[in-house]
Amino acid sequence: MISIDDTHVRRLDLTLLIVFDALLQSGKMSTVGRDLGMTQSAVSHAVGRLRRIFDDPLFVRKGAGVVPTARARQLGGPIGEALAAVRGAVRLGRGFDLATTGRNFSVAALDSVIGAIAPPLIRAIGETAPRCRVLFRTLGRTETEAGVLAGTIDVAVGVFPAPPDPLTTTAVVHEDYLVTARRDHPRIGATLDLDTYCGLHHILVSPSGDARGSVDGVLERLGRQRRVIGVVPQFVSAFMVVATSDAVVTAPSKVALKLARAFGLATHPLPMPVPGFELAILRHRASLSDPAIDWLVGRIEDALRSGATLPATMPATMPGTGSPEALPAPGAFPAPGALPAPPDP
Repeated sequence: MISIDDTHVRRLDLTLLIVFDALLQSGKMSTVGRDLGMTQSAVSHAVGRLRRIFDDPLFVRKGAGVVPTARARQLGGPIGEALAAVRGAVRLGRGFDLATTGRNFSVAALDSVIGAIAPPLIRAIGETAPRCRVLFRTLGRTETEAGVLAGTIDVAVGVFPAPPDPLTTTAVVHEDYLVTARRDHPRIGATLDLDTYCGLHHILVSPSGDARGSVDGVLERLGRQRRVIGVVPQFVSAFMVVATSDAVVTAPSKVALKLARAFGLATHPLPMPVPGFELAILRHRASLSDPAIDWLVGRIEDALRSGATLPATMPATMPGTGSPEALPAPGAFPAPGALPAPPDP
């Protein structure tokens, strides 16, 4: 005898679930249609079928996109896990021949990490995996974990202190923080003290748009606070602001040193102890048996661990000159190195 649950399941197909998962992540039907190769009317038709099956609106219009209902958010995890299991099943028994296998890899990371891993990874694909490509995305932590859970993101690089099951992390690089400012900053002398630090204007890097970083928690415990006057999603944007203003940015040390060199900036130790963090690779446990993802993870680990040794800080003036180093041309970007993605500093 067929149960009522089986009757509902028979009305589903994988395309409907893929549309649901993609719309839950992007919030825009046009984006889902573009990514899945469907017309917007086909996406709308799929959403209509989903609404009838689940007896819920699932997505309601808001502005230029849609937002999920409480029922849709509840369904997101189980549907994402089901899709990941199906994708894993499809790959079972398939070897990964670099020369012949076609694969689109999806990697989520901040711009600093992409700057470190993209050159060697793309070079490796070009030389040894001619039918593969890699797509990079920058998302907030919640969206990243949801994407890995659903299987739309193969690997993420960042800080994931408590990833949900069945996700797993591998720590790759330990990082600390430095403060970066103009070399001729009018309020910073040979050393940066806590009073001066708190009195400066700060730029925060946060892909999610959160205006509170890990440094703010440390300052709060000391009974202090800083003023964050701007939040940007990428480190390059933050350093461009710092290079042309009196604002400062607190960033992971390797990011700070690389971009300080590129933009002619100075770096300073933080005036109070701030815990460092472990940069980790996040993947789905279902991918642990996937040789293609193993290969991808190996290339990323090699790129992150092969960063050149850098000085502890960049001086406020160039040795022997007493004057600020000239800024690079607009749009200049540093050479590849170990540039990790931190918790928002």
